Amino acid sequence: MSGEENLEQCSLDAFVGGKISLFQPLNGYRANVDSILLAAAVNAKEGESVLELGCGVGAVMFSLMSRISGLNVVGIECQKQYAKLAIRNAAYNGFKAEIIDCDILSIPIAYKNLNYNHVILNPPFFSSGSSMRILESDKDTAKRELNHSLEQWLDLAIKRCSVKGEVVIIHQAARLGQIITIIEKRLGDIKILPISSFSGQHANRVIVKGKKGSLAPLKLLTPLVMHKDSSIETSGTNYTENAEGILRKGDGMNWGEQNW
Repeated sequence: MSGEENLEQCSLDAFVGGKISLFQPLNGYRANVDSILLAAAVNAKEGESVLELGCGVGAVMFSLMSRISGLNVVGIECQKQYAKLAIRNAAYNGFKAEIIDCDILSIPIAYKNLNYNHVILNPPFFSSGSSMRILESDKDTAKRELNHSLEQWLDLAIKRCSVKGEVVIIHQAARLGQIITIIEKRLGDIKILPISSFSGQHANRVIVKGKKGSLAPLKLLTPLVMHKDSSIETSGTNYTENAEGILRKGDGMNWGEQNW
């Protein structure tokens, strides 16, 4: 994927109320609400370092950088066409970020032993044996654990996280037990944020954040409800005030003082 031919196969889409615009494939894996929620969950400060494992076209990192300036950001992406688009998107939006085209377990030596204040990830949701193969290979790679298990993704995230740094992951609520089993002896101050489409409905997503070197206890937080009601006609845009603030205004999440 290169040059004008790339752009003919891509759309240019606005995110976070137009704060950023991203080139992404018309028919490949496309960024969604999960990317913006993950970016909002990262409470970074200017001058801190961020590593994203599996950055795709850059939706998470650039949403984060649109909210917090002066971050030192590195993105790892194994699919070459998406890594190239992430580089293009960084330039288009005026962000400085390092995009590395490689497998997460084959990070170049110059980056392999570095530690980061924040390690963020939105890994494939489905194990290779729990869902049918997706015909488009790039979507299949993004959605199913073809090469690396959830444990491997989280193991690397924890290793690359600095002491007192944080790991933040968004995933299916159904796999929360597995996530906690993997991280509970290696991270503390674990916070779990369930995400529900509608009030009174079971959460279908969770954001989990943990701090390396902390002994603070686990906390299960009040769910973030995305939509005001279940009207079929309006569910795509009928966001709650808190969801609207995150998705349209670029608000970050206040993990210490929830107000939803």
